[in-house]
Amino acid sequence: MKREAFVGRGPLARKVIASARRHLQSKITSLAEWRDAKIRAEDFQKTIISSNDLAKYDPLHGLYIYGQNQLSVLIEQLSDLPMLDKLADAYAKAHEEYIPSGPPMSPLTTSYFTCWGSFDLCHGGAKKESLGTVAIDFCRFMNMDEGLIAVFEKMQESRMGIYKHEGMSDNYVILRELVTDKKIKVLSASGYQGLPGEIWYTRILPSPFEGTSLDYSIVFTTPYVLGKNGSRNEFIPFVEMDWLEFFERNLKKIGADDLELAYEDLMKYGLSRNYWNEFVFLAYRNHRHDMIFLEGIPDIPSSMPH
Repeated sequence: MKREAFVGRGPLARKVIASARRHLQSKITSLAEWRDAKIRAEDFQKTIISSNDLAKYDPLHGLYIYGQNQLSVLIEQLSDLPMLDKLADAYAKAHEEYIPSGPPMSPLTTSYFTCWGSFDLCHGGAKKESLGTVAIDFCRFMNMDEGLIAVFEKMQESRMGIYKHEGMSDNYVILRELVTDKKIKVLSASGYQGLPGEIWYTRILPSPFEGTSLDYSIVFTTPYVLGKNGSRNEFIPFVEMDWLEFFERNLKKIGADDLELAYEDLMKYGLSRNYWNEFVFLAYRNHRHDMIFLEGIPDIPSSMPH
């Protein structure tokens, strides 16, 4: 695809690409600006995970770690552009509110919050542009590697979902998504394999390589195991009906005719910008190194611990 032909999928991307095109066509470039930009880019690249470190992970998990690292570097650079101020400010405000710099630690994990801020936090309008979509469009304009862009697109298309644990197949967990009823064979990146009947809130990334030995999906974020408080203050993890009733109450608020589309919209964008961030923050009950317990239902405040 020629640079001249690609304009981006929405107004934010078009503004970024137009700015880049003007810069590339300019015959006068400040040597000082070029030097500063080069140093800054080198500093960012130091945050990219090394090949030796990637080799320690499952191949599909390693691919997505590398993709997220690369995309995060680009997003951080693009976020300084004035046309992305509103998105960057919304990300910064959410980070300040939900990821405190000191104790107590936040139940919003780094992988959860980074994915939300990159792929789900969106600019108002029909195109629902995110920092991720803008970065991907910029990559296409710059004729970057199509294979890496395909990985970026899989991450951008992803969302959190609510799944029922339906047993194991070798080292893989079989999850069935509530509402859509889709069954997915997943590898849990945190190592948590759980128990049948549990309800998980997590982000699943599919394999870009269907029909190969990597034809499975990755639970990319640390699983949030959903439950409710019992009569003796015990955590009860079997809450499928509670969540189906939640969806019955709330999917109609989305305004979509198709039930699955309404569910997907709710899980990616919530009923408000920080809807799911707020739920995780208020519902936190306890954690282990490989999973986190959340108690309650978002639209029943009294059901949550905080």
